[in-house]
Amino acid sequence: MKIRKAFPADERAVRSLWSYCFEPATDPFFIWYFQRLAHMEEVLGYAGGEEGVSIACDLHRRPYEISVRGNSYQTDYIVGVATHPAARGRGLAKELLCGSFHEAQREGKSFVILMPSAASFYLPLGFGFYCHQWARLAAPEKLALLGKRAARVKSISSMEEWQELASVYDAYTGNRNGYALRDEASWRRHIEAALLEGYGALVYDEEGPCGYLFYTISDRKLAVSEMAFSSEAGRRGIYAFLAGHQGSVRECLWYEPLDDASYRTWPDGAEHCYIENRTFPFMLGRIVDPVAAFDGLPCDSRLSGELAFQLTDAFLPENSGLYVLRAEGGRIHALKEDVFYSLKCHIEDISGVSLGEHIPEPSFTLSASVLAEWFFGAADFSELLALDRIRWLDGADRNQISRLADAMLPKQKNWINEWY
Repeated sequence: MKIRKAFPADERAVRSLWSYCFEPATDPFFIWYFQRLAHMEEVLGYAGGEEGVSIACDLHRRPYEISVRGNSYQTDYIVGVATHPAARGRGLAKELLCGSFHEAQREGKSFVILMPSAASFYLPLGFGFYCHQWARLAAPEKLALLGKRAARVKSISSMEEWQELASVYDAYTGNRNGYALRDEASWRRHIEAALLEGYGALVYDEEGPCGYLFYTISDRKLAVSEMAFSSEAGRRGIYAFLAGHQGSVRECLWYEPLDDASYRTWPDGAEHCYIENRTFPFMLGRIVDPVAAFDGLPCDSRLSGELAFQLTDAFLPENSGLYVLRAEGGRIHALKEDVFYSLKCHIEDISGVSLGEHIPEPSFTLSASVLAEWFFGAADFSELLALDRIRWLDGADRNQISRLADAMLPKQKNWINEWY
């Protein structure tokens, strides 16, 4: 058994494992995914050494472009992590994920993302949550209290409407972080997949499109897979459209960013009177190359200074070591200094002479999971410190370091809504 990329001859085995663990081969999404989206060279599997040997465990490395702190990154969105029951309990999935991290490193990708079915499996592997959403549930008659009829509503029926959707999406993500960058090709795939088993609608104000949603209806429940709006009129237009399903559906389910506070504008400010809320753990991130992730990130041009920290990465031990982030000229410059740090300590130990500050001392230590949350902006340094996720090392100027860290890498409004 070995980890390798799938060959064309493996497709039957890859399809079989997916249908066993997820949708049946007759499901419209299954058919569309393997006809239009899946490529065997993007599948990493645990198999025998020859082509065509049955795949016991595999995952799909879907290529995406993600915006983080204003920078664009190529990344792998890991989906379809599956192990046949006959091969479970042997740690194959963990080894396969480690293999996917090394593949990403070789391809120059600094992180990977994943939507967890069971976060407890992935968090010990160095993943950290970077995005939650509100999963919101309400009866359509309740939404009638919050919506306002749009100037116009039309059904989405064609991939040719992608530009109108893109204009709303770009406005919706304009002040957000961690979202997928979509071009024409990705929009066309997105629309095609959404309309396979469901519907779409665009709402307009007097100036043009201001909101959209994709949704399905089953067992008198309307479930929205994605909604976005460019203005509050767009949001209220979407709510009014959902409210228009009174008599047809019993309840509506949709998702909105965790930072949303629109309930303050509702009658009585009482969200619980209209909507049932729960947090939905949407996306995990895992840094596979810390230097490539941080180097070149924008920061306030007035900032100047450096942070040195010790990273402990139990799952990718080659990433453990001392890192330095320097703010200079409106950019963050990242270096791994573990070799120099070890040499400095060795010289100081044997000579008893301090070599000074030109080789920085680490001020704090953190894990790979915490590093991911900090990088993606799910939390800033002070928040992670308050949650006891970061540990100070002796001699650190704590106030100065905290101020610099928060200024260099502030918390972000994270949102992403990719399902595969």
